[in-house]
Amino acid sequence: MKDRHKKEKKSTRKHHRILWVFAFFLVVGIGVTAYILLFSAYTRWVERETTATGTVQEEIYSFKSRRDLLSLTPEVKRAALYGRATEIDYGTYIIPGLNATETQVFGEKNTSSICTSMTPQGLAVTEDYLLVTAYCHTNTHNSVIYVIDKKTHEFVKEIVLRNKSHVGGIAYDTIHNNIWISCMSRGIPQVTAITLDQLKNYRFQDDYQPISYSQSYDLYAITRNSFLTYYNNALYIGYYTSNSASVLEEYDITEDGTLQTSTVDDATITTGQLGVDSLTPLALPSGMRVITERAQGVAFYKNRILTSHSYGVLPGSLKVFPNSLQMLLEEGTMLQKIRFPSKLEQIYVDGDDLYVLFESAAYGYRYTSLTQFDRILKLNLNTLLADSTN
Repeated sequence: MKDRHKKEKKSTRKHHRILWVFAFFLVVGIGVTAYILLFSAYTRWVERETTATGTVQEEIYSFKSRRDLLSLTPEVKRAALYGRATEIDYGTYIIPGLNATETQVFGEKNTSSICTSMTPQGLAVTEDYLLVTAYCHTNTHNSVIYVIDKKTHEFVKEIVLRNKSHVGGIAYDTIHNNIWISCMSRGIPQVTAITLDQLKNYRFQDDYQPISYSQSYDLYAITRNSFLTYYNNALYIGYYTSNSASVLEEYDITEDGTLQTSTVDDATITTGQLGVDSLTPLALPSGMRVITERAQGVAFYKNRILTSHSYGVLPGSLKVFPNSLQMLLEEGTMLQKIRFPSKLEQIYVDGDDLYVLFESAAYGYRYTSLTQFDRILKLNLNTLLADSTN
């Protein structure tokens, strides 16, 4: 009888301990969730104060600390750092403008303003530059392109764009020397372009005017232009979805560097779910692939298609598919899936290197992200793809 009583008391104490542990983690979980939600709401409305008078390129975290952080993704660490000891910062590039960017308050002409909430999104590589797009997290300022010297890794200048779009993608047409940019206008998905000469000659401080676009198109039959890339004389444009499959559309580039179009004149057509009356040229896709959800970027490498994916505070991933005639880029046709740090954005192939961008060090995310990268990484694709398995 006594033994049974002792067992019951012991079982009760164990039960109480379990309840206390559960209650502790419940309170911690609620607290962390509340912190994330409150801070996210705060940074949507309020920017940090700064004494900066122009765009600043400065590290937020030491290179050593970021190198140590890459140990969480050993395949990425090997591809990023192995054999790069003689390169500047092991081939990494500090993202400009994370603490201060010179741009313009949207709608205020011939003025300059400092934004402290720029969030990097798109990445492209030319012969001489790395180009990074960013949008204002508080939706106050014009979006920008940061120009970084490919050889010295130094910030060159910012290109102020004509809108405050999310600018999730940027691509470089190596044949016609056009730079293509994702955007939205009038609630309609668009793609715009500037020439490489425009980029080289532009200086915001000359007259405090956004750059003019050399080309602009509405996009047919796609919900948003979330990201894009250039490959084999065509643009590949996709959009981000949270819980369902998405699409990647192909838009052919003509001999003169423009897109295949149909002009809309006094007629209403359907673009995605929007009815559109517009004289803007309408770009028509020549093909479409189905892709998996949460895609942030796409790139082509030899006989492979690479897509980058972000899952909030959880680790991101790079998915690898065969570049074939199949139209489904989904889990069943995937060749490899590689774990990446969280908040992975656009990827870009240059030769045998894959450049990767993160938004985790932006002011709106740096205090709520589990990992933060204020640098662009350059990964050796032969190492990355050889090391990885499903």
